[in-house]
Amino acid sequence: MQSSLKKSLYLGLAVLSFASVAAVSTTASAKSAAKVTSDKVLTTDATKRNVTFTGTNALYTKPGTVKGAKVVATTTTLKRLAASKNGQDNVRAYRVATTNRGSVYYKVVTFDRAYRGWIYGGKATDKFAGGINSFATTTEAKVPSTLNTTSYYTLAKTDASVNDGTTTTYKAPAWSQYKIGRTMKDASAYKTNLLQVSKAATTREGDTWVYVTDVTNGKLTGWVKASALKASAAVPASEGVTINYMDKATGKVVSSHVVPFKADNPAYANPTMNIYTDGNPANKELHNNIPAGYSVASGNAWGNSTLASKATKGSTLVFYVTANAKKSVTINDSLEIASDGQTKTLVFSGKALTQWHNAKAALAKDPTVTDLDGKIIDSSVLKTALDNAGFGTITADNGTVYKLNTSVLPSNVAFGQKINLTYSK
Repeated sequence: MQSSLKKSLYLGLAVLSFASVAAVSTTASAKSAAKVTSDKVLTTDATKRNVTFTGTNALYTKPGTVKGAKVVATTTTLKRLAASKNGQDNVRAYRVATTNRGSVYYKVVTFDRAYRGWIYGGKATDKFAGGINSFATTTEAKVPSTLNTTSYYTLAKTDASVNDGTTTTYKAPAWSQYKIGRTMKDASAYKTNLLQVSKAATTREGDTWVYVTDVTNGKLTGWVKASALKASAAVPASEGVTINYMDKATGKVVSSHVVPFKADNPAYANPTMNIYTDGNPANKELHNNIPAGYSVASGNAWGNSTLASKATKGSTLVFYVTANAKKSVTINDSLEIASDGQTKTLVFSGKALTQWHNAKAALAKDPTVTDLDGKIIDSSVLKTALDNAGFGTITADNGTVYKLNTSVLPSNVAFGQKINLTYSK
């Protein structure tokens, strides 16, 4: 039994001694540890310093063979990051160190800064090797078929609290470049800016981003998700002819519209477009956009018809308009319900006729029943307007008082419509 115990103790000590030796062999001694002979900041183009992990080497707090280096992330973790479909797991190399053994190490950081440390990079400083390889965080793509490079777009929505690639533009697609973000946080002030698409790219997540140029004032030039754009019918002034609709009576511009420039002879060195002639497309668009409540001014409506017949891209023209006469409810006749139930036309004279005409004039000026559009007047609004104008009671010269019978007023009266008023004694 003592012999067995001795053998067990002997074997236990042997295993312990082997484990101790193994532990020592994984940690460099002061004499055997490598030393850093060069440590520099990488100054090459930032996009060329995007890398991915190969999974063959771990990430350390220091170059791996230097004394005191500890593991930051194992090869298993780095393989997971390399296979990720999340742009936040992209990696940037920003320092390079060389040891006295000729090994090269790179200091790297994930874009979300969750992992940072040194990794073996081969034996040369002119290319990535060992634990990392060069990596493209985006790939060139075709502009989606739902968009094109000649049309104009605006952001479909703007929300400063949202950072998902759809409510403002970015200096680079989100998480494709280290510490590169939005062109601005809140784009609400530029939600009507016109944007043109020129190229597209796909990110690690598989999202399609497009590069847009802000043709309005340049504020939103940058990258945005393709899904963030909506088509705009507007045309920038630089790409068309601006028509200023001017009230001929007041000399004030009441509205403006940009007619797209389509040259009559594109081959000419300095092409022009005829907007003056009735019936051509540009002239039709001009008339289709006359401001509501206005009509073409009588006589020559053009400030300069010569310029209108040979308009140039980016030019501005004056087109005269006049305000339409305001429509108002018009009183046609006054009727009286006779004792037999029949109605007859009332003919006022003297003071009653004056009162009648004064009431008509007052009604024509009442803003509640006067409008530019032809909308339907609510019956209660009409009753109030008639009473305020003086139609409520009419007193004839012989002293007879006629009272307006509002119960038989027509319903759904429209601006400009003629109506009859019915009175009772």
